[in-house]
Amino acid sequence: MSSDTRRHDETDVLIIGGGPVGLTTSLLLSDLGVDHIVAERRDGTSRLPKAHYLNSRSMEILDSVHMAEEVYESGAGRVGGIAWFTSLAPDGELVMRLDAFGSGTLAQAYADASAYRSGNLPQKHLEPRLRRAAERRNPGHVRFEQEVVSLSGAEHAVSATLRSADGASSEVRARYVIAADGGRTAGDAVGLSMSGLPPLGQATTIHFAADLSQMLREDDDAWIRLVNRATPDGTMLEVALVAMGPTHWDRRCEEWVLNLIGPIDASPEQGLTDAAAVETIRDVLGVPDLPVKVLASGGWTIESVLADQYRAGRVFVVGDAAHRFPPTGGLGLNTGIGDAHNLAWKLAAVLKGRAADGLLDSYEQERRPVAARNIECAMLSALNHLTTTQAAWGLVGGAPAPQNLATFQAVLAQGADGTSRRARLRELLHTLRTEWQHHDIELGYRYENGALVADGTPAPERDPLGIDHVPSARPGARAPHAWFESREGRTHTHRLIRPGRFLLLTGEHGAAWQAATDRHSDAGIDVLTVGRDLVCDRDWLVLCEISDTGALLVRPDGHVALRAVDDKNADARLDEAVGATSSTRS
Repeated sequence: MSSDTRRHDETDVLIIGGGPVGLTTSLLLSDLGVDHIVAERRDGTSRLPKAHYLNSRSMEILDSVHMAEEVYESGAGRVGGIAWFTSLAPDGELVMRLDAFGSGTLAQAYADASAYRSGNLPQKHLEPRLRRAAERRNPGHVRFEQEVVSLSGAEHAVSATLRSADGASSEVRARYVIAADGGRTAGDAVGLSMSGLPPLGQATTIHFAADLSQMLREDDDAWIRLVNRATPDGTMLEVALVAMGPTHWDRRCEEWVLNLIGPIDASPEQGLTDAAAVETIRDVLGVPDLPVKVLASGGWTIESVLADQYRAGRVFVVGDAAHRFPPTGGLGLNTGIGDAHNLAWKLAAVLKGRAADGLLDSYEQERRPVAARNIECAMLSALNHLTTTQAAWGLVGGAPAPQNLATFQAVLAQGADGTSRRARLRELLHTLRTEWQHHDIELGYRYENGALVADGTPAPERDPLGIDHVPSARPGARAPHAWFESREGRTHTHRLIRPGRFLLLTGEHGAAWQAATDRHSDAGIDVLTVGRDLVCDRDWLVLCEISDTGALLVRPDGHVALRAVDDKNADARLDEAVGATSSTRS
């Protein structure tokens, strides 16, 4: 093929993949003024609902690109919980309900920690909205049906060959590449390997439409309903029924997803036939005559893998290209959005000449440990389902089927024995709350090394269950949330941060920090004084553990780069912080 007939483009960043992480990256780069192209091999956005939970940290990030309100308006209007049933048939039992994602008894703790409640919008509905926004901000450069078929690196750029649906080829030359392709192409092309456990099993997702309003309780606001029952062979069946909107999110929900987990060869990767899917839905929900319309189905592998490196030269991996783990706890998409947020501002700083290329090494330093921890949490939650649920009902692996079936029925029996068994069942199921209440896993992650200046303080002790979140202003942590009154009105910590700029929050007598900042006019630092420019709704100094002459330097991604208790050596300390956030340090 003659190179003369090919389209040639040059750009600062090529994003491979137009899923939610790739499109979020595009929005972030657009707002940072970075020239980029998105190449997506599919002809459109996701046809399956896939991920749906967006935690409050992701909603903070989406708000920074002006997408939070659209997500809230399009998704569930309020936060829901988790409920366990034996079936949805009239004789089915509601076994237990658990507050989750910031609902009910959790609401105040979540509101104290962030200005944003959790969001719930399936990927099928999220992706088109992100795509439209990305196309508006970067017209002509968000390109679907463009598959990257080769990558070749050079000292100053990466060349990519793209192939469109009609077979035509084009070339893109980019200074950097972000692989948000789920690990399909770019990682292998540049030698980025992944390590982890062997696949745990296969899952089947069935997306369907059905009217379940007459089967569900009027006050049932659960986002996820788990159906437990003993099968004829005496084993435990647990399936997850997830509300998928699109206009109602309560018992009147029009669309649903059913997730079934099985051994590694139990579910076909291409999904089920419609007839098999209908039979499965009716069987597991316990409603044999339920009118059902199958919208889509698909199979996927439950795996737990992590990229050994997040960077190969000028190529970076984000989202599923960097880490893949079970959906338990909804950490996958949220971790990917965090990756994009961390990398985007650093790329912008390098491309605009504010930072050296070495700053980009801090991306792996900071984000890979977060993914490793989240993999551990998701895996533990997945394994808990395999063991705790069965134990909670009293079923014993390998026991005769009649014994396990009788034990299951005994839990539902009337009388003192049944009451006692149900109380013990709920006690054990309550231990699974770590999957849906892990507030500190979502917000409490912190960077120990990277683009920051450590202050020598010990890391605060964290809740080993990952539930209770205690905010911290220690360098590397997400800056604590607080509400402020300013000249422009009411605002909060993370909305004070402008795209690509640092935020220096000083105490009322921190004038030395303003003077130090004046020496770094090209570093992009906004300075605000708490007590003068801002009035905080809580004791900001106590929250940050600084004095009224101290300061907090917050990075463009909302993480703390520097905490200074007072203004001693303000010039030198700010010099160090600017250096740490514009170059790499081991």
